[in-house]
Amino acid sequence: MTYSLRSLLVAIAVAALLGTTSATAATASTTSLDGTILTALAGSESAEAPTASAKASDGTLKRGCRDYPVRYKVKHAGEDWLLDLIVRDRSGADVASVSLHGVTSPRKGRTTFSVCRSAVEAGRFTVRGVLTNRDGYDQTEHAVGKHRFWLKRR
Repeated sequence: MTYSLRSLLVAIAVAALLGTTSATAATASTTSLDGTILTALAGSESAEAPTASAKASDGTLKRGCRDYPVRYKVKHAGEDWLLDLIVRDRSGADVASVSLHGVTSPRKGRTTFSVCRSAVEAGRFTVRGVLTNRDGYDQTEHAVGKHRFWLKRR
């Protein structure tokens, strides 16, 4: 079976209208102007959006510059994702950041951020971030909900 150029262009237009950016695909059919039945791939409607979470534990703000643990989890993202986590102090100033990449980092795990006691005040901190999911040339960003934790002086 051969397709005319017009049939192929209609198939491309149908695929664009149905949103073929998802890796999982369902099929949909339509009829072109010349009566040819065309089948195009459409993004799955049931595919869940990528999400991520990050949590840091309460602890003690120790002397000098120290590493503090933060747990993270990435769900429903492709293989090429980037998770940027930012730690803010109670005044809203960014005091630390961590970047994780899907090629080198597991989807669930533990990492650390470094904070110097001389540069911050003890108290409440928040960790929040942005999950960037890449699928070919398409790139979407998803906010990571903020999590509050305390670093107290001894």
